Amino acid sequence: MIEVQHLSKSYRKKHILHQVSLEIEGIYGLLGPNGAGKTTLMKMLCGLTSIAGGQIVIDGHSVVRRNYADVSDRIGFLPQDFNVYPGLKVEEVLLHLALLQGITEMKQRQERVEEAVRRVNLQDNAQTRMSELSGGMRRRVGIAQLLLRKPEILVFDEPTAGLDIEERIRFRNLLRELGADHTIIVSSHLVEDIEFLCTKIGIIKNGCVRFEGTPAELKAQATGYLGQVDVTTAELTGWMQDERVVHLNEKGTSVASSVCI
Repeated sequence: MIEVQHLSKSYRKKHILHQVSLEIEGIYGLLGPNGAGKTTLMKMLCGLTSIAGGQIVIDGHSVVRRNYADVSDRIGFLPQDFNVYPGLKVEEVLLHLALLQGITEMKQRQERVEEAVRRVNLQDNAQTRMSELSGGMRRRVGIAQLLLRKPEILVFDEPTAGLDIEERIRFRNLLRELGADHTIIVSSHLVEDIEFLCTKIGIIKNGCVRFEGTPAELKAQATGYLGQVDVTTAELTGWMQDERVVHLNEKGTSVASSVCI
């Protein structure tokens, strides 16, 4: 269990996060528009950004800057863009990163790398150069390097952004498999990713928590706020300016869905 208690963060007098409180467990989804404060919150959880106010409690122990090393090995963070050492092969990258992580014995490093590569289904690409991998494959390498030191908590920032539909599905399936024995935190602005993956959801907008609960509870709250109408292509501009979600059906007629959060 990770408890976020009244976290606040400001930059140049602008609130990035304001009194954010969450209870994180299972596969947890952070949902919100770009600029909502999701990345800042995750960097706080991983000790990469200082906490201006509030606290983070992991398994009953308050985490502050001076003792973050006590829990840092339990947390792995994968940023949105993972592209290191493009000229090296996947296995070479992971062996090098394992050494940087303090796994100094060669046999142990090799075993950890082989195990991590197997868990993310990269066996057929272990000898492929990073520059030759697709975006989804590079993110698999990113997960593999997290698994080298066996953290309990995995944190992902927009893990499926920029991936095509097939890679998104494969990546989501991988995260679900990892959720069997890890606490996972996934940040996204893509509702379908969060709905498919997560057992619990927190919605953040303008640095404030708007909702926390299960996907079923979120759907129940949307009752009466969700509508669907057929509009012409010419009418789309007004709908999009109102921040409504727009889909196009196969016949070319626009189907606009409006969601209020």
